[in-house]
Amino acid sequence: MSIVKEQVGFRMKQYAAQWFTAQPLLDFSYSFIEEKLAETMMFGELAVIHYHMFEGKDADIDGAAAAVELFILASDILDDLEDGDAPSKPWMKAPLPVALHVATSLVTLSQQALLHSTSDPVLRGELAVMMNTQLIRSANGQMMDLMNDTLTEEGYFQMVRGKSASLLVMACMAGVLLAGRPWNETVAEYAAELGISAQLRNDCRDLLRWDEKSDFLNRKQTLLTMYLLEGPDEQVGWIRDYYNGSGTKHDVTGKKELFLQACEQSGVELYGSVVSRMHYNRFQELLAELQADAIWKDKLMQKLAGGQTA
Repeated sequence: MSIVKEQVGFRMKQYAAQWFTAQPLLDFSYSFIEEKLAETMMFGELAVIHYHMFEGKDADIDGAAAAVELFILASDILDDLEDGDAPSKPWMKAPLPVALHVATSLVTLSQQALLHSTSDPVLRGELAVMMNTQLIRSANGQMMDLMNDTLTEEGYFQMVRGKSASLLVMACMAGVLLAGRPWNETVAEYAAELGISAQLRNDCRDLLRWDEKSDFLNRKQTLLTMYLLEGPDEQVGWIRDYYNGSGTKHDVTGKKELFLQACEQSGVELYGSVVSRMHYNRFQELLAELQADAIWKDKLMQKLAGGQTA
């Protein structure tokens, strides 16, 4: 566990204890934060790295990283409740009204925590505008994802730039602003590219899995499923029929090997990998152009080399 992760986790709990005076709200929040601590905290680390990349000195950057991770936790909870595909998570085992209330409370707490990471009233305003703008973009993207009617490449990328990329922009830009720098368009652009690349990797994984998170079994529309469904009838006709509403999950659960064979024949995994890499390469190009501390730019690359944004 990294020092950043330990400190950020401590601060997440500290904020909950400070502001959640209702004991059940605090208890559930602690439980959910503990679950989050078992995962990577890449979003919080992105805030820290960008703060140092732009030579920040006076802000409470650990508090800001905790604020970012509190929102990511809230987003994860809401996403799981909406999709209903993570039964082992503690928020899925809690009563639905309780889980919803904790998640919405964490959203507000995350904003409160971010504003308390600086005493500068002007900077607080800039942070609030930036955070709310990105969260609204994420909400729009999430709604597009929930409707599951993205049937074009353009629509897919619009959805991902909202749902996923905007949260990476928020994390990176929190560090930039707290370092006393203005909005940086290059950072915003490469954070979006990074988010698209990561989402495509996730889509590759979820296309090939055969459980409650399977994109195929859930008839999820992604760039990869659109590519797969363009194959010839003899190869993917039955898959296309399933996506069009013919049959149930029960009818296709015994066709795992046939499905994986169709994926292999279509080259969909390679296609997803290539497109993901294209966006990651664009991120690298933009990062190389950025005028910022070279040591911390290298640290960013080292963090991402482990695939921690996936």
